[in-house]
Amino acid sequence: MMNKPFRPVAVPLIVCDPYFSVWSNADNLYDDVTRHWTGTRQSMCGALLIDGEVFRFMGRGYLRDSYYPDGKTLKQTSVTVNPTTTVYTFTHKACDLKVTFVTPLLMDRLEVMTRPVTYLYYEITPKEEGHRFEFYVDASNELAGDPVGQDYTVGLEKGDAWIGNAEQTILGRDGDDVRIDWGYLHLVHENAAASTGNRRRDMCRARGLQARALAMDPREPIPYAKQPLVFTTSEKLSDMIIFAYDDIKAIKYYDRHIDAYYKKFYGDFATMLAKAVEEADELRAACGAFDAKLMAEMTAISPEYAQIGALSYRQAIAAHKVVEIDGKLMFLSKENFSNGCLATLDVTYPSIPLFLLYNPELVRGMMRPLFDFARTDAWKYEFAPHDCGRYPFLDGQRYGLKDGELLFEKQMPVEECGNAILTMAAQVATDGDRTLLEENADLLKQWADYLVEYGYDPENQLCTDDFAGHLAHNCNLSLKAIVALGAYAKLFDAPKYGEVAKEMADRWVKDAKKKRSAGWRLTFDKDASWSLKYNIIWDRLLDLGLFDAAVSEEEIRVYEKKMNRYGTPLDSRSSYTKLDWLAWTTVMADNAQYTDKVYKSIARMISETEDRVPVTDWYYTDSGRQAGFQARSVLGGFYINLLAKKLLNKNK
Repeated sequence: MMNKPFRPVAVPLIVCDPYFSVWSNADNLYDDVTRHWTGTRQSMCGALLIDGEVFRFMGRGYLRDSYYPDGKTLKQTSVTVNPTTTVYTFTHKACDLKVTFVTPLLMDRLEVMTRPVTYLYYEITPKEEGHRFEFYVDASNELAGDPVGQDYTVGLEKGDAWIGNAEQTILGRDGDDVRIDWGYLHLVHENAAASTGNRRRDMCRARGLQARALAMDPREPIPYAKQPLVFTTSEKLSDMIIFAYDDIKAIKYYDRHIDAYYKKFYGDFATMLAKAVEEADELRAACGAFDAKLMAEMTAISPEYAQIGALSYRQAIAAHKVVEIDGKLMFLSKENFSNGCLATLDVTYPSIPLFLLYNPELVRGMMRPLFDFARTDAWKYEFAPHDCGRYPFLDGQRYGLKDGELLFEKQMPVEECGNAILTMAAQVATDGDRTLLEENADLLKQWADYLVEYGYDPENQLCTDDFAGHLAHNCNLSLKAIVALGAYAKLFDAPKYGEVAKEMADRWVKDAKKKRSAGWRLTFDKDASWSLKYNIIWDRLLDLGLFDAAVSEEEIRVYEKKMNRYGTPLDSRSSYTKLDWLAWTTVMADNAQYTDKVYKSIARMISETEDRVPVTDWYYTDSGRQAGFQARSVLGGFYINLLAKKLLNKNK
């Protein structure tokens, strides 16, 4: 049993892509300003006026300023995070208020999933007669700009208020801890308005709360050098408001600016937005049905699994951007709060379970840029590359790049070869589509051959857990090479590779076995060491038959004994773990007791950690504190249990 009710560490509000991503990092929606996933303030405010008196339900003012809605608040009574929706409830003696954020990230409907749109629905339920209610919500220029001191432009036309940087430098920079400073934030509602910021922003909000319309010319944008807002009010007991973002261009592909994927269907932002308004209620119902079905499936594994999975869903998807380049769909991850790399292979690999479940084409979309880059003259190595750029620039690998050269010591040779083969094997096992596989059979053979030569006992090199530094004789990395070769043999009906994989597997069981205790080592040469052997799962899920089930069963008994309050460490070197890899260990064998303990421990970390950020995948299992990383796509790996169920049923 958990000691406390589940508390989302950070609550998704508007979560569409790496730039359009706003969260609440507090227990109550009014306890703190709303923030970008990086933690930077992106202020939104919400209030309910009851007989003209203001009661705030979302956001705060600033430390040095005290603005009008920072007085009384409604009392928050609950927050519920579902995969595509977040629901808050509030109460007052005069009424109850329900506020629902809906981001329809429905992966089987890419024309919908790729819209940069979040809906805010509210419902007021009066408890006493004779009161007058007015709902207010706003969003500041911080959602459309990054540096302090920028000039902004606001505009209004037919119920669409917008705000953006006056100087539009489209795709002008790349990086990790940065936010978009081009394009336009839109707020859509029949009473939508904008404030030009004639006073401090706190006074703008006070003005917005008291105003019914803005005295401005809706035909022309109004530039202003301070901090304007878009806002709306509504006197209806229930209503819907849309937040959307026009990034104009989404990705820089070498010297070309590429549109966001939704334009393939709608042509331009305005047409898309009109369709989003038209379909709002239908999509809300579709999201409700999707959430109910997925929550039921996850709850069947455990209540904690469902809670964590719901919190992971939007985070994992929205760490990507979908584009089409030269007729090819590409699903580009941003390596959030790591180094900002784009289309990182060892970020793709742990994330694939979620996307294989709902649209394997997105996994192919992850792999296409990597295959394409590996064929360029810029990639001179015989193993697979690490990444294809730094968000939002898709222009070649950045990891290990120094003075125009990709340093060998910064590469992950065995890691990335194994990742590429296993990702493609998992995709083919899920939906049977061999098109991308066959198109790149030559590269996959080259990478399999590399693993034959160098994979069994890796030299001193990095793996995906590069934060731990270089490591020689890595037994888990060796496992990746072995199962990747077994997967390659099955994919291409290549028995020679299967024989090599089986011979390696038999050797591994002997060479990596600990002499003085149960389980297998972290490195071949250190008997006292141990580690999570998460890579072995593909032997079972792909039905390769390389290892006896007893290997995984014994390993899990070790992990159970090593478990701390917040989970089992990644290996014997430190108390930290990786959430995605810890989840993967639950499908190494059928052990319901271990699975339950793992998900209780992760839920405990999320509920108790002091670090209020979108879920971290790298944290300390003794303190629950964040070691690094947040808001990353690798949480798609949390869906490994549902994918395992699907693949194991296929294998029967």
